[in-house]
Amino acid sequence: MVKKRSSIIIVSLIVLLAAVLIMFYAVVIAKPSYAKIYQSVARQVVEVKAETGENIISYGSAVLINSDGYFISNAHVVTYTQMATQIEFERYYIRFSFEDEYREVDLIAYDNDVDMSILKLKSMPDYKLKPIKIAKTDKLKVGNEVLAVGNGMNHGIGLTYGHISLARVNIEYDERMHNVIQCDLIINEGNSGGALVSNKGKLLGLTTFRVKDSKGNPIYGIAFCIPSEDVMNYLDTNGINWVS
Repeated sequence: MVKKRSSIIIVSLIVLLAAVLIMFYAVVIAKPSYAKIYQSVARQVVEVKAETGENIISYGSAVLINSDGYFISNAHVVTYTQMATQIEFERYYIRFSFEDEYREVDLIAYDNDVDMSILKLKSMPDYKLKPIKIAKTDKLKVGNEVLAVGNGMNHGIGLTYGHISLARVNIEYDERMHNVIQCDLIINEGNSGGALVSNKGKLLGLTTFRVKDSKGNPIYGIAFCIPSEDVMNYLDTNGINWVS
């Protein structure tokens, strides 16, 4: 009888230990680190530079969405306002995080109403491009971890991270209503058009804007992002393929 009880206790301990090891693997080992996610996504998010003449220069970010050299960004990255008119820049360039020189791109399309634009490399590099994979956001929950990868402050492709604050919210910005994702992460000038990604490195949306307080100062720590479904619809409308 004592032997039987001892055997039951040993088996129970083994089962408990196995359960602990499985939980440890799921939480610590199987979960990708931010560094690994960044290493993957940083090759798919680029710096954007737009120029007109010598004095009007804009910086932002864009995301590689197919292997043919197409990028998605914000419309306000590729245009500027002059006398209440939205104007295209004369020249556009992108730069990969692993390269020193800019590459010239063409502006294919933009839409101020949805604040999105499409750029394309003028000449393809001598290596294979690996586009980002796009995920749906219908299962996003408040508290989910997210990462923003982009050209913050025009200092190069960097990373900030936070959580989903609201999976969807209607916000008025630039005299238009936007149905966007609200996150508690920091974005700066230059992050516009960059990637909001999951902890699996898939595109959930485009980091797009911040709001301002009553004095006109930017509110940091709250970011609003265009959902990936809107990105996919915009690409489909313009006949551009993407990877899911």
